[in-house]
Amino acid sequence: MTTQVRDSLSIDGKKFEIHEWDGDFECIPSSASLGFKTVCVNTNNWRGRIDHFLVNENKLVLFKIEVNLHPSNKDILPPGARREIVQRYDPIEHWDKNGMRMIQKLRQKEYLIFDDLPIPFTGSLILADPYLDYWEFPWPIPDDVDENQSFAEAIFEEGHLVGWVD
Repeated sequence: MTTQVRDSLSIDGKKFEIHEWDGDFECIPSSASLGFKTVCVNTNNWRGRIDHFLVNENKLVLFKIEVNLHPSNKDILPPGARREIVQRYDPIEHWDKNGMRMIQKLRQKEYLIFDDLPIPFTGSLILADPYLDYWEFPWPIPDDVDENQSFAEAIFEEGHLVGWVD
């Protein structure tokens, strides 16, 4: 199975990859409970969404969700959310009858941003540093970029950060 793109957690301005959930993560709102449907457009994201959490004043919140909305849901905006579209042009090799040439391909990400969506999670999160968002790496991306990750654990009670282990 293709490795899935992981959710993120930002604490004190530092972004971590959520490597593992240990606890009741059923408190994270589903797409259906937020009023939209997602679709899988890549095998590295079967859910059609990537959650980006934030610890703000020691409270866990769902800050934004990167979404691949179902075509029938393109105009849906959950209560308390706003939409952000990020576009980027990536260099790719294009082959045709004249050989190879580099072209620029438009890639787009869509986010639903929430100002106040608390998550009452109790348990611990195993976090990897750095968060490997390939949109944040210069091209070409090195093959060994994930070999130097370090791990930490964030411990929560009812959505409050109560402990940290390096």
